[in-house]
Amino acid sequence: SSLKLHKDYRHEGVRYPCDQCEYTASSVSKLKLHKGAKHEGVRYQCDQCEHTATQLSNLKQHKESKHEGIRYPCDQCEYVATQVSNLKQHRVFKHEGVRYPCDQCEYAATTKTNLKLHKESKHEGVRYSCDQCEYLASDTSNLRRHIQTKHEVVIYKCDQCEYNATEASNLKQHKKAEHEGIRYPYDQSDK
Repeated sequence: SSLKLHKDYRHEGVRYPCDQCEYTASSVSKLKLHKGAKHEGVRYQCDQCEHTATQLSNLKQHKESKHEGIRYPCDQCEYVATQVSNLKQHRVFKHEGVRYPCDQCEYAATTKTNLKLHKESKHEGVRYSCDQCEYLASDTSNLRRHIQTKHEVVIYKCDQCEYNATEASNLKQHKKAEHEGIRYPYDQSDK
């Protein structure tokens, strides 16, 4: 019945997040429909790197921030954004003090989306299920991390030496330590 479907989707809690954007579906079939409509098909390839975009405006934004060095400085502090939308978000969160309080605990979010995610994971028991194993995550970022580390094993290669990493943050730290002379207070195991 439609009431049962509504309860399952709105109140019971298993969600299927898209691994390419913030969309979450209530069923595997809806997730497949979303991916087909939003992520498959036309791609715009960057002529300076391997990046591809689904919209021309996203490709333009990528080129401006990654290749042309266009930046948007905050006029109230030292923050510098790579996108106008990030600067606007920064101003709201850091300088205007906008908060979204949880009505069930002391938590206050900086965005409506973060408040929704907080309520789902902390108060409603919403879990995000992996479509490749039995893993259940409390939020989409944990599920993405699980899929990347357990099922995709992405290799990040250093462009200056033979180093390989399984996480982008490790590659970034390696490059700073090995190629820019920045030292960290602990010994990294996969240098």
